[in-house]
Amino acid sequence: MSRNLTELLSRWHEWRRNWEKLPAKDRNLRTAAVAFVLVGLYAALLWPLSGKQISKLEYDLEKMAVREKNAAKAEAKPLIPPPNLGGRNQRDAELELQAIKSQLEDVTLELRKLNARFVPLDDSLAMNALKSGLTSLAEAGDMEVMAIEHVYSRSEDKDKPPTPQMLQEAAKGNPFKRPLIVVHARASFRGLMQFLDGLNQLPYVAAPVGSDIKVEVERNPQTNAPVRQWLDVRIKFAV
Repeated sequence: MSRNLTELLSRWHEWRRNWEKLPAKDRNLRTAAVAFVLVGLYAALLWPLSGKQISKLEYDLEKMAVREKNAAKAEAKPLIPPPNLGGRNQRDAELELQAIKSQLEDVTLELRKLNARFVPLDDSLAMNALKSGLTSLAEAGDMEVMAIEHVYSRSEDKDKPPTPQMLQEAAKGNPFKRPLIVVHARASFRGLMQFLDGLNQLPYVAAPVGSDIKVEVERNPQTNAPVRQWLDVRIKFAV
């Protein structure tokens, strides 16, 4: 247990040193990929809540406007209490409503910009171009691609070629709302870093959203001494 913990800490420090050595441009690229995931999660999880809040505030403000209009026409009638705005006055509620709408507009604009850089779901040639780009990028460094697989909503479709309908169904079934592909490869640490650094050169966006990396060792059958080692890499991309 202690040995495994020591090895993990050693790998973590090595990864951190390599991260700090990267140029600012490369670190920004990976940060942008994380930002994409966060924007996708915001749109998928928080948007419905914001929409309900906007609808509630608009409804309450409309009720207040109607009540004030009716009160002005019939001053002799008893005063009708305003609708509950969560302890806020009308001005504060209107400001909050405008702020929420502004946030939604910003998120909508950002999502449109991001979606414009992704593979069109009905363009099979574009999808093939992206997968070819991933393979070429890997082979340009010390990395051997074993397979590139689509993640479908049904496991029995695993070996089927992607169709627009299957890609759309798969996109609806994950929090990123984009099709997912998994690149399985053998790589050196340097080759993996070079591959990740070159993702911005691809014709379309491939945003890393998950990974499974294991160290594999080939040993001498007689002495059990290590002969060579490599990384067994599985990286999941939203495309």
